[in-house]
Amino acid sequence: MLKYTSLKEKDVEYMTFILRNGMVTAKQIMLKFREPNIHRVYRRLRKLEDRKYVKHERIAHKVGVYLGTLEARNLTNVNVTVPTKASVYTMQHELLMTDLILFYEFQAEKQGIEFKYRTEREIRYSMIGEGDNQSKLRAYNAKRDRIPDAVFFFKSAEGKVTTTWVELELNKKERKRYNEKFKLFEELLSNERVEDQPYSYDQVTYFADDVKIYNVINEVKQRLINANKISVRKIPGVVVDERWEEVMTSGSDGEEPGEHTAN
Repeated sequence: MLKYTSLKEKDVEYMTFILRNGMVTAKQIMLKFREPNIHRVYRRLRKLEDRKYVKHERIAHKVGVYLGTLEARNLTNVNVTVPTKASVYTMQHELLMTDLILFYEFQAEKQGIEFKYRTEREIRYSMIGEGDNQSKLRAYNAKRDRIPDAVFFFKSAEGKVTTTWVELELNKKERKRYNEKFKLFEELLSNERVEDQPYSYDQVTYFADDVKIYNVINEVKQRLINANKISVRKIPGVVVDERWEEVMTSGSDGEEPGEHTAN
């Protein structure tokens, strides 16, 4: 594909990472690809931006994010939904989700555990598919609580794969929505066949820092037969405080990928 273009393999890797995650920062790209400095990242992003494969937006006059374009999706054949704009909430949620993905990717690498993931945008595309924007929006609104924020796959040294439905909860929702969602979790975790779900799940993990979210999740799950397969965790301190040098070297911050496989 690249023989007759001036694009490099790393250009395609950048575009794929951005498209899969919706929007990312230059620092997240630097971490993902172990680039030696941020200036190298900016140079490549400027090249992709000039060619309309990437666009840059500054949210709330502070955070600069990079989004992929339809041209990038067509070039890479990455099956994802493509955001048209970034709001403050969407930006916060997607960037934190990408941080969590990087965190577990680095931890798994250190511990010799195979880690793969699927993002919400990949899963949404597979569940909703093509169509005009209005019909896709209707389909998404009807299924939004049936689409995880991400799916994590951990493969142990013995070859056992643990599939985790991941939710990043920044704001507490109405009790009714939790009750309805946890009915779905009961089905999924009972190994029942759920028609519109692309995976069968071994566990559900919520990430949240608000004690009110902790309380409502722990209360609602107690009514389930599979309550022990649902957990709520704090967002790792390494992620919150940007202490990436710890997770990329020897620090673990008390969060181990293996903990997911032990449940």
